[in-house]
Amino acid sequence: MTSVMTPAEVFPPGEFLRDELAERGWTEAEFADILGRPAQAVSEILNGKKEITAETAVAIGAALGTSAELWLNLQSAHRLYVVRSHPGAATDVERRAALRGLVPVRELQNRGWLPDTKNLDVLEPAVCRLLGIATPADRPTFSAAARRTNLGTEFTPEQNAWTARVRWQGQAQVSTPLDIAALASLAGEITGRIHDPSNLALLPGWLAEVGVVLVVELALKGSKIDGVVVLGDDSTPIIGLSTRYDRMDSLVFTLLHEIAHLVLGHVSPGDVRLDENIMEDHAIGPEAEANDRAALWVLPEVPEFGPGKPTMPQIIRWAQALGVHPCFVIGRLQRDGILEWKDYRRSVPKVRPFMRIG
Repeated sequence: MTSVMTPAEVFPPGEFLRDELAERGWTEAEFADILGRPAQAVSEILNGKKEITAETAVAIGAALGTSAELWLNLQSAHRLYVVRSHPGAATDVERRAALRGLVPVRELQNRGWLPDTKNLDVLEPAVCRLLGIATPADRPTFSAAARRTNLGTEFTPEQNAWTARVRWQGQAQVSTPLDIAALASLAGEITGRIHDPSNLALLPGWLAEVGVVLVVELALKGSKIDGVVVLGDDSTPIIGLSTRYDRMDSLVFTLLHEIAHLVLGHVSPGDVRLDENIMEDHAIGPEAEANDRAALWVLPEVPEFGPGKPTMPQIIRWAQALGVHPCFVIGRLQRDGILEWKDYRRSVPKVRPFMRIG
């Protein structure tokens, strides 16, 4: 481990220059004549009242037989020392950088999640309250399973902030004690209950009846997160949905995926597990189990349409036979690779107009 030695004091370059003149027996006036500069300007440099510019450094180097860089470096070192000696100057920069390493401060301020101020004594406690940490040096420890793109990596500041916001919003809501059996039963009925996107507004009430809080919060820029199930302080499960793809089949599948984590016992205090992006199919372990369970809840049977790409009338007839909205059949066929993601895109309803955000 290497350590950087920082001098206790850095002297102005004028002092080194004065020593050089003394060694040579030159007066200030003589040196000013050699440089071709006013005696007042040379005196100010020697007394630390004027900084050495690039042009002056070149002239000094030529007069003394040194490099211009020597005098510029001495000037820069002294300038840095003076700036760092001002109480709080570098510390405030470090504090702001530390906060940005935790959350995207400006975006959260624009959304009203943090106070719109530059006062660090106000901002730091606000960030800590949001993340549930004691100091900015700490890192949040969520008991959560998150459905996101960057599988296998630590939560990004954007993902931490979004998950914390979901948790904070969810803890302000009241639900009954968790009933796992009732939750599993509800999960198997959800696609049969949602005949129209307007039915999505009923989801929070259905989940509250079985002990789960639902929060819908728009994703932060670059957060690449679709949903999360996180435990509150009292271990109440809180499911957050970002509506990132803004399509009904995606939102419901993500919801059922997070429910599956609860039903399968994947989320417990102190245990953090991550999930894969909704557009990928390489999950293993608990994530694959949650995918499989959610797929069964969406459609208990896989449609078989014979060779070729199924037509929209065929999809509608199959959906009617199953008692579900056609978008759930479309979504299943797209995930199974039978349809491309662009196929029948207009037949999949948007969800944001029907969900209470925040």
